[in-house]
Order: sequence, then C-alpha cells, then structure tokens
Amino acid sequence: MLRLLNQSDTELILEYLGRNELETSFLYANILEFGIANKPEIRRCADYFGFFAGNSLKGILPFYNLGSCIPHFETDEAIPCFAELMKKRSFSYLLGMRHIIAPLYREIKHVKESREYRESSYCVNRNFRPFSLEGVDFLDVTGTPDDDTVNFILNGRVRGFQQQVTREEIVKTLSQRGAEEDYLIAVRGGKKVAQACIQTYTPAISQIGAVYTAEDERGRGYCKAIVSELCKRIIARGKIPALSVDKDNLPAIKAYSAVGFTHYADYLIITFA
Repeated sequence: MLRLLNQSDTELILEYLGRNELETSFLYANILEFGIANKPEIRRCADYFGFFAGNSLKGILPFYNLGSCIPHFETDEAIPCFAELMKKRSFSYLLGMRHIIAPLYREIKHVKESREYRESSYCVNRNFRPFSLEGVDFLDVTGTPDDDTVNFILNGRVRGFQQQVTREEIVKTLSQRGAEEDYLIAVRGGKKVAQACIQTYTPAISQIGAVYTAEDERGRGYCKAIVSELCKRIIARGKIPALSVDKDNLPAIKAYSAVGFTHYADYLIITFA
C-alpha cells in the first residue's frame, strides 16, 4: 500500500531512516529540519509517500518543492507502486544509490524524457588525511550573504553544475540551511577561489556537495583544501564525511582520494527535460 505520510508516522519514519542511514541522508536532514508536512514556501519540504507491507514502512518516495525526487525502499515490491506515482508527478531530478534508482528509471523512462544520466560514485572517508594551503582562508556563509558572495555561488551553480537558478533562489536556499550544514568559500589574496558545503547529514554522517573551483584557479589544490576543511569539521562532530562524484571527473576523484575518500556504492543522478 502506498499513501501520503503525515506527522503521526514520525516514529515509523525515523525507525526506517535509522535502518538505512547511509542511503537516506537527504531524507533524514530534510525531515529533521523541516518536518513531514509540506510547506510550499520551503524548497526542502516535500510530499512524502510511504510504501507499507502490512504495518511496516518499507519505502519512502518524496517529491521535493525544489524539484528533486530522492526515493528509497527496502523491498522490490515498492518499485511498481513508486513508478506509477512517479509517472504522474512532475520532478526535474531523480537521484540516489544506483540499486534504488536504476529499477525505478527503467519503469518510467518511456514516460519521462531524460536530459542527462550521470554515473557517480558515493564515497566515504574513514581514513582522513588533512590537506591545507598557505594563505587560504575560509569564509563561512551565514545569514544574508552580500552580493559578491551570491554572485560567486551563482556562477558556480551555472558554470560548474549547469543549473538554471536565480539569485533569489540562491539566497532562499542559503537561508534554509541547517545549523550543521556549513557553507564555505575559500579566499586567497582577497579573491574567492572555491566553494563547498555540507548539503545534508544524519546522526552518523555529513555529506559534502556543491564543490566548485573558479575556472581560472583550477589545478592549485583549492578543491582539496576546502573539502579537507569540511572533513575536519565533520569529524570534530563525531561523524563520517561522505560525498558523491561523477565517475568521469578524474581531477575531483584524485583530490578526494588524496584526503581519504574511498568508493562505497554506485550513485545515479538523472535530469529530466
């Protein structure tokens, strides 16, 4: 049975997320920060649907206001139920562990036209090797950022990740970050050169994302330095750093490996037209 989840399901949801912590980091942080009820003005809120086998919650299918769908299930029985609803709902991004996303995509690809299919590697860091660069400082983006900071982040989203996003959306997203979701900008000689953030978390892990180095500053170690700084903060909180990286992004893979990240599972990010 598939139905919309509500506040009375909180205990079941938290038990489910606890059983699948490493694979449900986006679900965990978004639910903890913003609750189960959908608030349309909050980009990280969603309509959460649960798949039940008897009285047991065996899968969660969220449709987020920012346009992403990040499902998870414990039984293949959820696949046809999830797929039928996904065919009817509008979303721009489908992402998660490959063993979850691939069978769902096979069920819906004849209905929804994909624009991009990215094979990624989900990595964890259990053997951190710190890296630093002399003269590099880290700016914590908090509160309402100034125009120069917004411009730098916007440029990273557009040029680095080919995202169609506005300044207003950047400001709104930054204002809705949790206390553990650090957003850093690396600065050298007064110039902003790189950015990265903690994009989500669970009690055991914190996931790094939005890693971008300005095009004219690449190859100088800034990516490695800013990711290392975030790893230090994550580990200081007693958690394990994690991230996903495109399998064809060899410079990034090399940088992440240098500070201790290793492959955990295949990951997919699919963009729809």
